[in-house]
Amino acid sequence: MKKILSILLCAVMALSAASCGSSAPSIETKSGKDKDKTEETTEEFTAPSATDGDFTPEFTFSTTDRDGNTWDESAFASNKITMINFWEPWCGPCCEEIPALERLYETYKDQGFQILGVYSETTMENEVDGIKDDGKVSYPFLHYDSVFDQFQTGYVPTTIFVDSYGHVITIDGERAVIGSRSYEDWEKIIKPLLG
Repeated sequence: MKKILSILLCAVMALSAASCGSSAPSIETKSGKDKDKTEETTEEFTAPSATDGDFTPEFTFSTTDRDGNTWDESAFASNKITMINFWEPWCGPCCEEIPALERLYETYKDQGFQILGVYSETTMENEVDGIKDDGKVSYPFLHYDSVFDQFQTGYVPTTIFVDSYGHVITIDGERAVIGSRSYEDWEKIIKPLLG
């Protein structure tokens, strides 16, 4: 029986890994407008302010980063796209993808892209600091807020994307991207979003 369960579990894991990636993601914002994956735009981005009547985030949160700075949903307004990467310091794939995320952040931060790394394992703060220091990570690592429960899939890493109005962006029909990705795979997702 254990052997059969092990085989089934392996098959499910293999299927999950194969179905997580997509070379041409379908992207939709809350407004329902599809974005063309190859469309180039010269349209200037004007970020809404957190006090702007158009800034209507789908969720609100309040937490701190490793330096004690307070973060909330107003962080969305100053960027075209915010990638929220839910990870844990004990998760191998999570830690292995951090250099790719840092490279992605450094490459696209001047184009309105930010990453928020969110973790919940408060008993491993030294490990989190070590990962941040060793990887020379410049994007913030935030403490988990219970409002993020709505995005949990049971797997880490799990990633969501939020636009400047605080709306979660759907990628390939899903609100969350499950699993780690390479720099190139993440780039294929974010470039059309930054459009």
